[in-house]
Amino acid sequence: MPFRDAWLVVGALLVLVGFAAAEPVVSAVGFVVLLIGGLSRYWSRHLFDRVFFHRRLGERRAFVDEPVALHLELENRKALPLPWYEWRLAMADPLRVEGESLASHAVPGLSWLVRRGAMGWYERRNWELRVRAAERGFHQVGPASISSADLLGVFPGQVHDDRMDHLLVFPRVFTMEELGLPPDRPFGERKGGRPIFEDPLRIAGLREYRPGDPLRRIDWKATARSNQLTSRVYEPSATHQLYLALNIDTMPHAWEGYLKDELERTVSTAASVASWAAGQRYSVGLIANGSYPDADRPIRLAPSRARDQLTRVLEALAVIQPLTMGDLASAILRETARIPSGSTIVVVASLIPEALGAVLGRLAAEGHQVFVLATSDRALDGLPPGIPVHTVARAFERMEVTV
Repeated sequence: MPFRDAWLVVGALLVLVGFAAAEPVVSAVGFVVLLIGGLSRYWSRHLFDRVFFHRRLGERRAFVDEPVALHLELENRKALPLPWYEWRLAMADPLRVEGESLASHAVPGLSWLVRRGAMGWYERRNWELRVRAAERGFHQVGPASISSADLLGVFPGQVHDDRMDHLLVFPRVFTMEELGLPPDRPFGERKGGRPIFEDPLRIAGLREYRPGDPLRRIDWKATARSNQLTSRVYEPSATHQLYLALNIDTMPHAWEGYLKDELERTVSTAASVASWAAGQRYSVGLIANGSYPDADRPIRLAPSRARDQLTRVLEALAVIQPLTMGDLASAILRETARIPSGSTIVVVASLIPEALGAVLGRLAAEGHQVFVLATSDRALDGLPPGIPVHTVARAFERMEVTV
């Protein structure tokens, strides 16, 4: 048994020995040991009573290198002081705290933000810090722990706060000029000006079936009621539909790993196109062969011109990880029934597998405007003839040299 846990036995023995030997000094020492040990034990048991550690991020979303306020507060709402304290807050490695050197953490990918000091009774300490993210992602802040001890340091203790916050960091966004594309028509002219398309989400009425109507236009409930084939009539829409199709794969096989620089270029390029398209009043959608964090739900956003659509697209791009859910070709095929005729499909990829090239050729043959933004020269090898392509890898290389 460690000595600090045997204070009761030691104190009692000293008192008994002092009485037996008629040595009052020894008994007095025993009483002091009992008194101090009891006081220290009581102090340690109530050390963290009404001690609160608060933390708050000024923003939940930010861009790369954008400063975000981090407010921290340690409060002791009782008469027992903290002779010393040490609090630790875990932070994801991509997060940097201005003016602070973070300590190493046992968990890979995390570091400790540490503060030490002493705190009296009914005292409060505040820290106002600024955090910057070096890269996009869904970055963890927390958990936290507080350590302290009694006045003599005999009985140290620690409490844990398992709550975790997250800072969502958007990818870098560039202008079309920075990517080497014309700012007004980066994907070429649209034939016939601004055509009118039918919006399959807005049903105007019903009519008799006409030869050539696709099966998805048939209203089967109305057909059953009238005993004759009935087709839906959709309201016209002049809104351009732009689908961003993002291939997360940077290597032919998953077991080969991934190329981080190419993945980041791909994500930033997609974010830049989404930002431009939203400014041009396109109805923007997103398809990617990845999933959201801690979920098996694929990344898919239906086209929309809602005010928060760009934010939703950037959030989805921010959380993209190297792990994929199948190939992009399959994801696009599952979506083709929902893509209106004449839509613009911008594929951003550093790699075009054979299956993806075949799907792009099919989409172009069906009348869609297909355009490829290649973030690597390797993407040029898998493209079918007739698909317009622009390589943005060189633009990124020039920007990196400039920086």
